[in-house]
Amino acid sequence: MATTKKKTGSDAPAPSYPTRPAPEKPRNVAAYEAAVAEFASASLAFGRGELAEAKGRFEALADSMAADELILSDRSRTLATVCARRLQSAPAADSDPEAQYHRGIFAVNAGRLDEAWTLLEKALDAKPGDATVLYARAAVRALQGNAEGAASELRRAVAIDPRLRFQAAADADFDKVRDEAAFIDVIEPTNATRS
Repeated sequence: MATTKKKTGSDAPAPSYPTRPAPEKPRNVAAYEAAVAEFASASLAFGRGELAEAKGRFEALADSMAADELILSDRSRTLATVCARRLQSAPAADSDPEAQYHRGIFAVNAGRLDEAWTLLEKALDAKPGDATVLYARAAVRALQGNAEGAASELRRAVAIDPRLRFQAAADADFDKVRDEAAFIDVIEPTNATRS
């Protein structure tokens, strides 16, 4: 009769357990949240066309986050590069009416109506009689609750491009002045005042 010898603990192979990678170092939540806020602020500067300011902020953020937050650092570096390229190739924002118009629209959408008016005024000085700029100026006045100012700017815009009358009739930017007589006279002119 053959006997089998039981393996003792020293003869048994060591159990294999899956190995785990070392845990990542914990994220400094406060620093991360501050960096995200700075990224958002730099992005707003970028959107306003303040490319030199945005470039500097993105570069600083990319450098400060390089060791801890690679994705945020890479995105910041990419946007800093975009700013640098635009600064090299673009005309000065103060002299480009298209840039002023777009910065003005961005300011309107951000609720900075005084800044928007100034930018749109510069755009109109460079391109007198531009119906889209006049329309945007009418929207600014309407958002400020200035029915007479909105009607005046819109009347000028509609005289150049009559289709803008229909656009304004459905545009929420004119909601504050929609029921004012001056605005109604532009949107629904009588035969005697039809432009």
